[in-house]
Amino acid sequence: MDVHDDGDGARLAAARIGGRRAFQAAARRARSNRISCDARRAFVAPARAGDPRARRGAGTRRGADDAAPRLVSGWPAAIAAGWHPVALAARLGTRPIARRLMDVPLVVFAADGGPVVMRDRCPHRAMPLSAGRVQGGAIVCPYHGWAFGADGRCRAVPGARTVPDIAAATLPVRVAGGLVWTTLGDGPFPRLPAVMEDDTLDRFWWAPRASTARVLDALENHLDPAHPHHVHPWLVRAPHRRRPARVEVTVDATGAHARYVEDARATGLLPRLLEGHRGTSIGRLHPPTIGEVAFTGRHGPTLSIAVVFVPESATVTRPYAHFATPRGAIPAAVKRWLLTAVHWPILQQDRRVLARQAMREGDYARGPLDFLGPAIWGFANGMPPPPQRYTADMLL
Repeated sequence: MDVHDDGDGARLAAARIGGRRAFQAAARRARSNRISCDARRAFVAPARAGDPRARRGAGTRRGADDAAPRLVSGWPAAIAAGWHPVALAARLGTRPIARRLMDVPLVVFAADGGPVVMRDRCPHRAMPLSAGRVQGGAIVCPYHGWAFGADGRCRAVPGARTVPDIAAATLPVRVAGGLVWTTLGDGPFPRLPAVMEDDTLDRFWWAPRASTARVLDALENHLDPAHPHHVHPWLVRAPHRRRPARVEVTVDATGAHARYVEDARATGLLPRLLEGHRGTSIGRLHPPTIGEVAFTGRHGPTLSIAVVFVPESATVTRPYAHFATPRGAIPAAVKRWLLTAVHWPILQQDRRVLARQAMREGDYARGPLDFLGPAIWGFANGMPPPPQRYTADMLL
């Protein structure tokens, strides 16, 4: 049935057009106050087979038609191309370790020449090599006993007179800062916090299990000054006792940091135990996935916590936390026990928040206290923010 209404219909159409234009203008204004999540959506939902974003030929070897193949696609550029830790160097032995990096199963083990990282897949029948054993510097598949050396080449096939020209896919390996690193891409090695190599400090690594969290959410959570009053009341901050603080934010080509000048007695249990009187605290972003927080009291530095966040999947992240304190009368072993014991409940509180956050998708509104958020997403997506320096005031 056709309805003709030249009068009211025209006015209604004009009103709709005007309303649509007003909505579009409001949307443009809102976008200027939001952290862009176009690439973040790709991070939440990595490209699948058939997706035009997915690269063809991504696999085990570099071919003539693929100058820089990757095993992953659809992730933020710097994360997809970057280096990520897969094990603590001190704990790596001859027993294979199963790991996952951006949904790619990996196996890590120690051979005669050092750490080895391979795809966790036997090329013969796709059995996970991590379920096998390391023998004579080679990893042995648990299904048919095929052995693969540190270079990935097949060394032996039990019961056969010949060895096929077949190799398991190996990945680049680097040991730095006490961690074993690998990459699925071709990006540069990250700039590590200086404390990871400072032998004048008492240092240790803490590697909790992986948990539900998006990697950039976990990174921002570690560097976020505004949530402890609500998520960690009394442990980190007294919920109703805020004090003025001056914030100095710096962004440059290497990363970003926010320096919080408080100069007041700490209000939370943990900072009171470790610092007493806090002078400054600094949150540092080491792109793409390293966050460091450092605290200073009246007598100098008191504690540094640098965490490397590893994306095992779109919603599962594994943290490697590095603690560093000045040497003093308290033995390092006692400090290690104390720091991990106190941070365990803090970790559980953050895990609950991040797990709930991982269930939601969509853009993030930028708030007045999100000092490092834009830099976190910008560097991760290969779009670093312009160099800048500014100050702000807040209540901590």
